[in-house]
Amino acid sequence: MRLSLDDSGQRFVIRGFTETSVRVNHDEYFQSFLLTPERVVPDLLFKTASELAPSSLDALIIDDPEVLIVGTGPRTLRASAAVQAAFFRAGIGIEFMDTGAACRTFTVLASELRRVSLLVLFQENESESGPENTSDNAHV
Repeated sequence: MRLSLDDSGQRFVIRGFTETSVRVNHDEYFQSFLLTPERVVPDLLFKTASELAPSSLDALIIDDPEVLIVGTGPRTLRASAAVQAAFFRAGIGIEFMDTGAACRTFTVLASELRRVSLLVLFQENESESGPENTSDNAHV
């Protein structure tokens, strides 16, 4: 699906998504990644919500988000109660949804200049590597 919404001066904008990829600006990602208003963190080791652990928190809350939206593929899957409790204790919301809904929700919240991060989980896309075009990636 192709998304089009005023980017309101955002540095990173989701331009579209399929079941196997998400396009951010001009780069297409085929492996799990984290998107914040400040950076894209590609090629994460997490592939499913069940792989998330309370110890994952520090790697996922960079850039001080109010909420982390987790896209879990074609259907909504949740992490353990312990993971959700760790986010709650840190004062950060965590929402799990299918990847399409997660991309749309991130786009709306980011356009409102909310402090939101998006974690997109891709189980396995062995035949692809991402991103295709690294011309404007900010890997920090």
